[in-house]
Amino acid sequence: MNYKKFKDKARIIIAPLVNLLAKLKVHPSILTITGFFFNCFVAYLFAFGFFRWAGLVLIFASIFDAIDGEVARKNNRVTDFGAFLDSTIDRYSEFVIFLGILIYYMRVENPFFVFVTLFALFGSGMVSYTRARAEGLGVQCSIGLFDRTLRITVIVIGALLGRFIFGYFLLLLTLFTQFTSIQRIIYVRKNLNSNERRNNA
Repeated sequence: MNYKKFKDKARIIIAPLVNLLAKLKVHPSILTITGFFFNCFVAYLFAFGFFRWAGLVLIFASIFDAIDGEVARKNNRVTDFGAFLDSTIDRYSEFVIFLGILIYYMRVENPFFVFVTLFALFGSGMVSYTRARAEGLGVQCSIGLFDRTLRITVIVIGALLGRFIFGYFLLLLTLFTQFTSIQRIIYVRKNLNSNERRNNA
């Protein structure tokens, strides 16, 4: 299935909600922060082993992440600070979810998945960092499969299947986030080298 087409279909599905919130003049930043608080609840559910409930609430929390930017565009409220806040809160949300998962594995004394969770958090952070750093150098870098949308999707599916299966989805996430980061490093290196050759020609 084409990943871009999947995202486009998702936008069509949430369009009625976006239109409603736009008509109600709900500020996009309120949606962003509300989503974060729901993610904190997701972390709580993970920490105490309620994985299926965590997956369901995470779906709901992700809706806020999907609609805040759409509502901003609909009401002509797109600002640099709004984009900055959205990206920053996304990082906080992802961190707090992994924190909840980490607490659970520490509570059940599973050192293997404690380390897997830490590396999943590290890998997810590096995927975001490599893109941000590349764009700071003037290189658009959105390549690689495991962007935030897919990372959340993997967590949701794993959580809905239950805590005994979840760890293997987390392991998958750990491996492919590292792979995506390496992809981006290689991509940026090639682009920067090409730009240097053009500038020196």
